[in-house]
Amino acid sequence: MGENIFEHIVDYCSGNISEADSRTLQSWINTAPENRETFEKYLRLVKMHRMVKGSEEIRDAEAWKRLSATMAAKKIRRIRQRVVAVAAVVLLFLGIGLGFLESREETVPLGSNIHILPGTTKATLVLANGTQLDLTRNDLREVQEQGALIKNDTTVGLQYELNHQKMEEPVWHTVKVPVSGEYHFTLSDGTRVWLNSESEITFPVSFVGGSREVVVKGEAYFEVKSDKAHPFIVHAKEVDIEVVGTKFNVAAYEDSHRVVTTLAEGRVNVEMSGQVVGLSPDEQVSVDLKSGKMAKNSVSASTNISWIQGIFEYENMTLEEITTQLSRWYGVDFIFSAAEFKTRRFTGVVKKYDELNNVLKIIEKTTNVSFMINGKDIAVKSTVY
Repeated sequence: MGENIFEHIVDYCSGNISEADSRTLQSWINTAPENRETFEKYLRLVKMHRMVKGSEEIRDAEAWKRLSATMAAKKIRRIRQRVVAVAAVVLLFLGIGLGFLESREETVPLGSNIHILPGTTKATLVLANGTQLDLTRNDLREVQEQGALIKNDTTVGLQYELNHQKMEEPVWHTVKVPVSGEYHFTLSDGTRVWLNSESEITFPVSFVGGSREVVVKGEAYFEVKSDKAHPFIVHAKEVDIEVVGTKFNVAAYEDSHRVVTTLAEGRVNVEMSGQVVGLSPDEQVSVDLKSGKMAKNSVSASTNISWIQGIFEYENMTLEEITTQLSRWYGVDFIFSAAEFKTRRFTGVVKKYDELNNVLKIIEKTTNVSFMINGKDIAVKSTVY
């Protein structure tokens, strides 16, 4: 293992890795399973620290450089020894290094008198006749629709219970979730669905025919009820995702030219214009609707579906990607004072149901940017010391 690898990992975590070093690191990770294991264990240490320490998070790139130098000086020869040494140094650093960092002047503070709250459970059900029902106000308690009994519960969401009435044609419903909202419910076949902010799903009250088909806009996570005789198909723009029984996430927002499918469990086939890509757990395929290209990568599925578990987990993500997600969840607009800030990267975990102020303070500390709140507009500027 080269002496610079740990330094590259540190740069990756702080969001300051160069394109050349990123290629070197990725090549090293792919060389051997032990290397990937070392990398992932180190990332978990960083994420655990950031989750626990919150506002006291490490924020100085030079401090991370010193940490990497300390690790390199150990001249660790075996993978297990490397991991143990990394853990020991991190814990030591957390114990004595923060005092030094706290002596630095703080960045430009966020507006102390403005508190932006997170999104909440909210959704609208659109019936086949166009009637719209607010699901968070219990406008719908219990309704008989052709083929199913529909119940609404503020805890478990909508539930479609089949009444075994034979249906020749499907009756379609739509659940819409606005900005600053989220919702989860159960389809008539037992499949569970989580909808992210600014998303919707159209589905039949009762599935008819040889397949179970739904249409998604925005982002949704599925836990599909296994039924080998009736495959489950998600239509997202021009992309079709076919499964039998599995857990996966699909992101197909209207303002994006990409459809991204991430598999957590089971197997799915993603198809567009005759091209088919099969996914195994912890794999992701991104479909570029402009070029028609499909790119498959190995990922951490847990990171991509962290939004259903009450956290936002970021792994070397750009500020542009992060702020897009936060905009939908908190109902705000981010304005970058310079385009270069959009490419700054952040690795860490933040609490989804925390006030936006607290989330931004955590991101500020390792990205060398500051956030200034003015109503629902968030200015992204260079850090001033």
